[in-house]
Amino acid sequence: MKKIAAISLLILLLFNFIGYRFLFDALQQKANKQLISKIDKSDYDESNLITVKVPLSIPYLTNWNDFKRTDGEVTLNGKIYHYVKEKVFNGELILMCLPDEKKMNLQTAKNDFFKTQNDLQNNTSKNSGENNHAVKFSISDYIKTENAASAFAVNSIVNTYTDNYFAHLQSGDTLIPEQPPKA
Repeated sequence: MKKIAAISLLILLLFNFIGYRFLFDALQQKANKQLISKIDKSDYDESNLITVKVPLSIPYLTNWNDFKRTDGEVTLNGKIYHYVKEKVFNGELILMCLPDEKKMNLQTAKNDFFKTQNDLQNNTSKNSGENNHAVKFSISDYIKTENAASAFAVNSIVNTYTDNYFAHLQSGDTLIPEQPPKA
């Protein structure tokens, strides 16, 4: 009896650590597939589409006559949009995007759940002079996520490294001071 209770509690603990992440990811993938099938059938309201224009600086770029179907998504101001159509015209990429309400709702629910699970609410302590910070780790701390802040951090690290590398080369520390041999 104790083995069964221990195994069931261990399974419950594992589901609490990892299972909810897989559950939310599966629900988001299902919502994404449903939206893509809706877009493929043209079963959406054209008035809900928003236009995103991106300037292109590519030489010999030709204008497209019509919009072409495309897939992808972008997050703007905390909202998730799914690409529906694209067109290149007058040096701009014109994207027609549809708001992905289901995915936004799932993302909000996921964020709220993990804030609650990791006790990240704004708790005010009774003693304002005391800092009662507990260190809590979750699996989300170790899973790679792509966002603008991490991309900016990686770019700044790469730029710093390359700037230092080229500054080192220009200083002449690695240059050989003699003439090369004649062939």
